[in-house]
This record gives sequence, structure tokens and C-alpha cells, in this order.
Amino acid sequence: MSQSPLLAVAWLLALIAALSIAARKREAATRLPMALALALPVSVLALFFSLALHMHRSLGGWPEAIGTSGFPEQLLLHDSITTQAFALLLLALLVTPAALLVCSTSPRLRQILSPLATFAIAGVVAVGLTRLAPEPFLYWWWD
Repeated sequence: MSQSPLLAVAWLLALIAALSIAARKREAATRLPMALALALPVSVLALFFSLALHMHRSLGGWPEAIGTSGFPEQLLLHDSITTQAFALLLLALLVTPAALLVCSTSPRLRQILSPLATFAIAGVVAVGLTRLAPEPFLYWWWD
């Protein structure tokens, strides 16, 4: 493993530790919104890397061509779920800046600001961490 992925993993662990400490110090009423804010980014990351593992084990290596021709049915389902979750995350990240702006200008919506910002940071980190996947998988995924 090169230095860059190690640095990314260390940064992720530090982020998780910081969020855990912050969650413990927060009131119980804010824990659920924070957990919900982290749910999609963490789920997408888990789905993404489990898809890579599932693919490598099911096919005995990485696909030699772009597409899903010849994939087992369970791998196709896993790919479909992961693709849809990833698309949902990207779409949510696309509208998050506007939502942050609206929440910051409305006194009634300011309570949503912290979970929304947490979601945005966790989402960007999750998308960035996908770069740690093996290069043949990334080539297949993005094409």
C-alpha cells in the first residue's frame, strides 16, 4: 500500500473518532439526525467495497470488459443496488450546497445545519475514499 492510501485511511479514522467524540458530547436529541446524516455515505462506501470484493471472488479476478455480461445474478443485484445508492449520494451531494444556504438563512432551519454539513463532509469523504479501490475495479466502475 502506498503512502497516499495510508494517509487517507488515517484521515478517515481521525474523522470517525472526532465524530464519535462529538456525538457523545451532544444531547440525545441530536444523535439521531447525526446518525441519519452518516447513514447514506457509510452505506455507499460499504456497498462499494463489498461489490469490489464480491466481483473479484465471483469472477475469479477483475472483469476483462466493461459491462456486466456474464455476471452471476447475485453480482448483478449487488451492482444494481450499489449503483443506485451511489447515484443517490451524488444527487444528494449536488443539492446539498443549496440546502446549506437555505438552512443558514432561515432561523427555523438552522437546527438542520449541523447534520446537513456532516452529511456533506461524510459524502465527499466517502466518494474520495472510493479511489482506494483496486485500479481494475475503478476502471470498470467508472466506465
